Amino acid sequence: MNLLLHNIIISTQKILNKTRGCLLLLLVVSHTYAQNTPNDSVKVIDIYNADMLTGYNVKGKSFQKLVGKVVLHHEGAMMFCDSAIISDQDNLARAYGHIHIQQGDSLDLYGEEMEYDGNKRIAILKKKVRLIDKQITLNSEQITYDRNAGLAYYSDSSSTITQNDQLTSKKGYYYISKKEFAFKGDVVLKNSEYTLYSDTMIYNTVTDVTYFKGPSTIVSPQSYIYCENGWYDKPNDRAQFNKNAYVIAENNILKGDSLYYERQKGYGRAIGNVSIEDTVENVTVYGQYAETQRNIERYLVTDSAQMVQVFDIGDTLFMHADTLLAIQDTMDRRVLNCFHHVKFYKSDMQGACDSLTYTQADSLLRMFYKPVIWNEENQVTAEHIIVNIGKSKIYWMEMLTTALIISQEDSVMFNQIGGDIMKGYFKDNNLSRVDVFGSGKTIYFPKEDDGTIIGMNIVDCIDITILIEAKTIEKIIFKKKPEGVLWPLEKVNPADYKLDGFEWLIHRRPKNRWEIFSRS
Repeated sequence: MNLLLHNIIISTQKILNKTRGCLLLLLVVSHTYAQNTPNDSVKVIDIYNADMLTGYNVKGKSFQKLVGKVVLHHEGAMMFCDSAIISDQDNLARAYGHIHIQQGDSLDLYGEEMEYDGNKRIAILKKKVRLIDKQITLNSEQITYDRNAGLAYYSDSSSTITQNDQLTSKKGYYYISKKEFAFKGDVVLKNSEYTLYSDTMIYNTVTDVTYFKGPSTIVSPQSYIYCENGWYDKPNDRAQFNKNAYVIAENNILKGDSLYYERQKGYGRAIGNVSIEDTVENVTVYGQYAETQRNIERYLVTDSAQMVQVFDIGDTLFMHADTLLAIQDTMDRRVLNCFHHVKFYKSDMQGACDSLTYTQADSLLRMFYKPVIWNEENQVTAEHIIVNIGKSKIYWMEMLTTALIISQEDSVMFNQIGGDIMKGYFKDNNLSRVDVFGSGKTIYFPKEDDGTIIGMNIVDCIDITILIEAKTIEKIIFKKKPEGVLWPLEKVNPADYKLDGFEWLIHRRPKNRWEIFSRS
């Protein structure tokens, strides 16, 4: 060290001891050290202020001790503290008490202890550390601030607080230029509306958008949400959940490859392997695309749409349509509307029509536009059919306008019951009785006890009751003004005798649950 430099140091120490701070001379000292730094590309830590400065040497290294209202500066960062020790050769500062690092308007860091490496541009803050962004405050016992990478991070748990949220995690990173936090390991976010648990959560303080990755759950009084990838846009109150995602809301469970939700509107959208389950009614609707309203109380499902209802006895109803639309009626009961190419399969009953309404509360199927139902040996058609399917069995069926029941004896002989209005009753899920109201007509083939067909009986009558046993007509009761004739088979061609509206539709009958998707 040259004589001039030595004299400047001695003079500076004397003046500081008398005046407790001389900013001008401190700047001179700082500037002189900068000129004598071994590597001119590395800038030394500048001393802007201190109430007292003391210089000393330890094992050949020179140090400066600063006390009281210490202000340091290094390449655009201001550092405030109660006291500090600067190692000249190492360009290293150790600071203590009320530490504050200020990086323009982008970052404020607070703590009780700090080690700052001017060569590496890295600060390590300890004890009651706080990182403050305009939107969030991060609390930890230790935070490392890497100015080269524009990154502040912790690795031993921390908590963050905003105006409405509180978050804890094992690790965390703050990317200064992007103003983005990344929290990892046992992430828990709590506020008054919900609690989020995640493996990884990324939060951008500018956009106020949160991204979560890995197994994540969002729990609130209204719903339970699970996914393994997703995001939440807080300003617009909308979110998307991906990968094994599902939502449980009241008695409904919504699943899909991708779930999108707008909370204020109560609107949701699901894409890919969609299912909506009603756990009370044991009803699940499947499809590849769905839209929901009012937290899944209302929904529309398309693309391979299918409804599956499991009954108490273990039997199951499978129903397909181009579109399934669930709404609430005036009594707040769910009604499922099925549009176009409707088919359903149950082990003891199958059906097809163009549109159908299913009321879950009373288990009524209302079928429209060329409806047809098959029960064992019987085919039922009418302009409008209503079926009461209970929790464990079929109770009754109403056929309105041009009603017709057909059963096949052989390729040309068909038992037929026709009328304007008919009602059928079931026993053990088999049609056991049919009442025809008003004008009715029957064509049937009575048999001997050994099963030999006697002939062809044609009867017109007002009000008819047909009793069916063992899947065959056991008895017909003609109530008012019956007119009929029994023809020997050798005198008639049964193929010529068909009631109005007759159409044998066996090719449309689904033989199993998978054939409900057939367009035949």
